[in-house]
Amino acid sequence: MKQGARRSEYEELLKVSEYIWETFDGLFKAMHHQNRRVEELEARVADLERRLSERGTQPKPATQAARDLSAERAA
Repeated sequence: MKQGARRSEYEELLKVSEYIWETFDGLFKAMHHQNRRVEELEARVADLERRLSERGTQPKPATQAARDLSAERAA
């Protein structure tokens, strides 16, 4: 009987361990995906800044309404 109980505990431990590793793997993949998206956005911003500087223009100052809207979104 003790061996059967130990086997059951061992199988339960394997299930928990598998669940932990699957969760870790999912989190790692999600972090990697988000990191790639951040890198893509940073590259896009850098490209837009470069194109803006090539034009020799300065961005237009934000209007008061646009600043208010940005403040509302931030809150």
